[in-house]
Amino acid sequence: MEWQFNSAIAEKFKQHAQQHIPDYNRVLDLTIDLCNQKVHKGSPVLEIGCAIGETVTRLHNKGFTNIHAVDYSQAMLDKCPTELATYYCTPNFPKVDIKFDAILCNWTMHFVENKIPYLTKIYQSLKPGGMFILSEKTSNDGIALEQYHRYKSHKGVSDAEIQTKAESLVNVMFPENVAWYLQVLQRLDSKGFKQIHIANANWCFTTFVAIK
Repeated sequence: MEWQFNSAIAEKFKQHAQQHIPDYNRVLDLTIDLCNQKVHKGSPVLEIGCAIGETVTRLHNKGFTNIHAVDYSQAMLDKCPTELATYYCTPNFPKVDIKFDAILCNWTMHFVENKIPYLTKIYQSLKPGGMFILSEKTSNDGIALEQYHRYKSHKGVSDAEIQTKAESLVNVMFPENVAWYLQVLQRLDSKGFKQIHIANANWCFTTFVAIK
């Protein structure tokens, strides 16, 4: 069965994310801390792949008041705190006439098959000096995958669940490696980001911070 972010996943998403994404809370803390340092609290911030609104809630708790969030799953959006952000339900970049100070995209772009147009739109929608935080699955084989499966086992995920999820993600998840992302981010829209940093890395997952 093909993987879907449906109501069953939405009900247990936070637990699921912590079991399946190494450094989940660390990356969210890093994301909020960078926004707190670099972005004015009233400036527009966009989260791509907001799921049930964990990042939205954390941004709100830090005093951010101009939050936009997009997800393609209505079941996930139904679990979001409705009053804290402007939400968009679409698999595409939202159609808004806004230049953002920060765009956040944690663990979402690997579900987009044709990434370059989407990443280009992100670049174009940032203000000069704007920040892009991107967390991705960047490896899916070899020792990295072995260690990632060990991580999930230690978090209580059974071997059967690991295998079933892997099979359900075939033709749903489209990971690229670290080198691919670095090259694309450097060349987007003929200019590319002027600063690109790897802010966090763990088995199979990498977080990039890029400044326009």
